[in-house]
Amino acid sequence: MDKKEIGKQLKYFRQKAGLTQAELAEKINIHEKQISKIETGVHFPTFDNFIKILEVLNIKLKDLDTSEKKVYSNSKDKLFRLINQSSDKDIEFYTSVIENLNKNLKKYKK
Repeated sequence: MDKKEIGKQLKYFRQKAGLTQAELAEKINIHEKQISKIETGVHFPTFDNFIKILEVLNIKLKDLDTSEKKVYSNSKDKLFRLINQSSDKDIEFYTSVIENLNKNLKKYKK
């Protein structure tokens, strides 16, 4: 599923929740134009904003998976569940660990 398809589905769930783009943007603390760009597939939301959108719209990753291909692997689903259940402090720690792992991985791939 590409960012246009995800954007369409996020728009569907936003409208189903009875929210305008401006209301959703306010709830996740981003500009309304950014919601428009996400819904039209111009941009994909940042990870943090994606999680916030899912929370505000009360949807799960599996709710976005209507195609034949799975959007996220079971490993990613597990990671998202872990993050959703974690404190902000824990998420900051996880982020720093992943960023450091990515830096080191790039070094070894060269």
